Amino acid sequence: MAAYDRASAARREPDALTALRDGRAAMIRLDARLHGRPVPIDALPPAAGPGRPQPLTGTGERYVYTGRNSGETEVLIDRPEPGRPALVEADATRGDMETRFEIKTITRTEDLTKTGDTLVSELYEYHGRRYLPADATHLLVGAWKGRRWSIRVAPLSAATALAPEHRGHGDEVIRYNGGPAVLTVQFEQNEFSKVRYVCQCLRSRSACDCRTPAWPEDTPGDNDWSVNEYDLSDGRNTLRLPRPSWSSTASPAPGT
Repeated sequence: MAAYDRASAARREPDALTALRDGRAAMIRLDARLHGRPVPIDALPPAAGPGRPQPLTGTGERYVYTGRNSGETEVLIDRPEPGRPALVEADATRGDMETRFEIKTITRTEDLTKTGDTLVSELYEYHGRRYLPADATHLLVGAWKGRRWSIRVAPLSAATALAPEHRGHGDEVIRYNGGPAVLTVQFEQNEFSKVRYVCQCLRSRSACDCRTPAWPEDTPGDNDWSVNEYDLSDGRNTLRLPRPSWSSTASPAPGT
């Protein structure tokens, strides 16, 4: 409540946005503590008053972070569905051949600090959506030489539904609602590409104990949960979908 009072009394927009960010961070921590989830912490404590340097800009809209900076910015994740995986929708302006736009996940709690996956690493203009695991508490955003960027965190229900045929380019998260099926995958590019199946139980491959369907002997593919462009000996491959899920695709160049 003190943070919102500071926001109301602020005379400059950056100070108001900083205060709002601190207030929301306090609410995220309180909600985690009340529901028995790991409580996230920041690398630096909240400011006691206005005037703290503020790398983030924007309108103050919840679940949206924007910036233009040279270096790395750590963002405390505010989730539409606390405790559950989410979507990260990111945009960045074009850089040059020496300045990457990067997003990494970090788990920073009272009991644990670890760096997770690299969600995005792109030299050029970027627009895409990636799957955000439930255990990540922060996003580490790297942007150099003034590249503008924005991030929106959305619920998994906002994922695109898988149609009988889906075409697209870049990174995407696709929702599958049907029963056992075979997904044919084809990429039209020479760079690394991958499609990864995430079970409806939202647990990792090693922790998932959902029942595996009795696939007919002539069913293409195997029970692996991912396929990448190095598997595509003839330009395409198959991925078995045993049940409703989310499929995360990563393909930096136009593909199908």
